[in-house]
Amino acid sequence: MSLSKGTFFSLLLLSAIIPFKVKGQKFLIPQTATIQRAGSIGYNSFGIGYNLFANKRGSLDLAWGYVPKSKGGRQDIFAGKFAYRPFNLNIKNFAVLSPLNPGLFVTHHPGGTFHTILDKDQYPDRYYWWSSAVRFHLSASTELKINTPKSLAKTGIGQIAVYTEFNTNELYFVSWFKNRKEIQLGEIFKLGFGVKVYF
Repeated sequence: MSLSKGTFFSLLLLSAIIPFKVKGQKFLIPQTATIQRAGSIGYNSFGIGYNLFANKRGSLDLAWGYVPKSKGGRQDIFAGKFAYRPFNLNIKNFAVLSPLNPGLFVTHHPGGTFHTILDKDQYPDRYYWWSSAVRFHLSASTELKINTPKSLAKTGIGQIAVYTEFNTNELYFVSWFKNRKEIQLGEIFKLGFGVKVYF
């Protein structure tokens, strides 16, 4: 029995978010799990994450996303994302709003049609300054973290958050900067939205 690449990575992520304890290796246990639609990391994406800093305002997420064949050609995307929540607004005992969270992330597109380093035999030196496989993004997100009821907290889920995230990358930005008369600034930004579970 063979597994498709998508099934394999789905099972890998699922196994990663199931709570477990390994003596002396608590830092390996994911503290969040994320499902996202769009936002430059695939049509759908799935990820795990970790809280950073003593105040837990930073986050590091590792994600795998995909674009189905019906949406322009089968494609996998891997991402490493960092975000920081500089301030939070408490909404009574119901939720916590983080209105503006700057971040950055890098994506990698594996496969034969994408190249981290372009073939020098095919392209003259410095013909293209960018890599077709790797993108560097700047992002800004808004997150609403909802406190879960005690009955759900017994399952290990502490909070459930919904968020939106705008982003652009270095290729889009340079393309806009060089062609400001033809490209509107709003065209270089992409929007994603998702759900994050905090354990």
